Amino acid sequence: MPKKTAPHTRPPVLEWIMGGLGLLLTLAVLAIILREGLSAGGPPVIEPTLQAVHGGPGQWRAEVEVRNTGPTTAAAVEIEGRLGDETAAATLDYVPAGGRETITLGFAADPRAGLELHARGWTEP
Repeated sequence: MPKKTAPHTRPPVLEWIMGGLGLLLTLAVLAIILREGLSAGGPPVIEPTLQAVHGGPGQWRAEVEVRNTGPTTAAAVEIEGRLGDETAAATLDYVPAGGRETITLGFAADPRAGLELHARGWTEP
């Protein structure tokens, strides 16, 4: 008795579509991983800016926005403000790449005139 052979059937169209989508997703993920791996990193770029001043005689608070415009995160960010002979400082846990945080520095005089802000240092996590 001769063996019966299964007729040749082509895969359904939906199977081809799903296979193509799987291939596209795999290639997209590989492209992203490759781009991130080959992109040149750099140090954080920390920029403190005075945003607002509150208080009155003898007790002034300066709200300072700290931006990181660099491509990497900065941790333990130390910000210092100098107003004449007076110095105030604060430390942020971290400022993500492209992110911003706000700190408050206290002074005895009005910080709107002559406040110098500096990022004293940070670590890279």
